[in-house]
Amino acid sequence: MRWDFKQTAFRSVRDVGLFLTSARSDAQLEALRQESASGPEAFDRLYENAPHHDPWASGSPRYHYQRRKYDALLGLLPTRSYRRALDLGCGLGLLTERLSTYAEEVVGIDISAVAIRHGAERTRALKNVEMRQGDVMGLGADLDARFDLIVIADTLYYLPAPIQDELLKTVAARISRLLTPDGIVMLVNHYFPLPNSETRLTLRIHRAFQWSPAFVLLSEHRRAFFLATLLGNAGPGRDMSGTSRVPIQSVGSANSRATEPGRTA
Repeated sequence: MRWDFKQTAFRSVRDVGLFLTSARSDAQLEALRQESASGPEAFDRLYENAPHHDPWASGSPRYHYQRRKYDALLGLLPTRSYRRALDLGCGLGLLTERLSTYAEEVVGIDISAVAIRHGAERTRALKNVEMRQGDVMGLGADLDARFDLIVIADTLYYLPAPIQDELLKTVAARISRLLTPDGIVMLVNHYFPLPNSETRLTLRIHRAFQWSPAFVLLSEHRRAFFLATLLGNAGPGRDMSGTSRVPIQSVGSANSRATEPGRTA
């Protein structure tokens, strides 16, 4: 595959430090989990002990990558009005804050109460933003059919291990029930040009969602350091008339169905 590095958000050698910081935080999180800390507790301790309560340095002005990545992701959204958006795995609410200008209402949900506390402080001036603690593995029925935009960015590879295909399909099915008939999901995960375990997991996550009969694939966008997939609600009564489809990149037809995870085409 030919990569267009002009399209990547990685533009500065300084941003290498962001990846190193992220790797250290991932290792710390795994160690906390190995200490038998519950999922919420492990994330709470990670956020509580991190400089500026930002373990992945997502909000650091020292680095440009995350801001440019969010610019790129928001630029991929179909041009339309969004009534209610969900930022699932919102962390400190950096992307939640950005989404507040795209939707009438935005809900940010994260497993860490510490992250939510600081995210709520960050977004307190935004009257259309709600921050709440929650777990993707236990989303309440009160969220069903509420959102016409769901963003899940850099979240699902932190699911409890082992992350098997059946778990990913279960998560995809649960998230599909959060959508309105005309709803859109944007799924984003790290993606690197060279084969590695993180990229393989990313591909399994995205294939699980694309395979799900609850979704129709709208577009897929591969960049040097992230993969973004846009999916629509494939359920009865869906209305995508207000959605501008973006040409598929590297996946073929927009109406194609992904191969079931764990199988080859």
